[in-house]
Amino acid sequence: MVAAEALARGVDSPALRELAGLGRSDVREAAELFERAMAELGHPPRSKDAVAWARIRDIADRLFTRRAAPPNAAEDIAALLCGLAESDERTDDLALRLVVLSDLWLDQPADRPATVADILSTVSEIRDL
Repeated sequence: MVAAEALARGVDSPALRELAGLGRSDVREAAELFERAMAELGHPPRSKDAVAWARIRDIADRLFTRRAAPPNAAEDIAALLCGLAESDERTDDLALRLVVLSDLWLDQPADRPATVADILSTVSEIRDL
């Protein structure tokens, strides 16, 4: 339906036309046609790692603008780092450090200011990658 609406608005490509003609049960074909249509329109899908890094940057920005709680941001970023297809020793180390810091934040309330500072420092390192 979205493909048909795009065609109605004047967005057009061969794969988009095919996509608009598919039925609801053509899920497998739809995924491939969607990727082709996006590429034809000049917007190829990003890799999973590129999406993960964009999400990491977004969470980091929310953390530094105080729109995300430090332990939650640490856990979310760690999970994204662990899910990278092209991780390395450094990203693995940073992910582990964030998990430990998140646990420390929960387990040692008296040390939270120092733990938050360590979370911010670690996330700063990640932003520089």
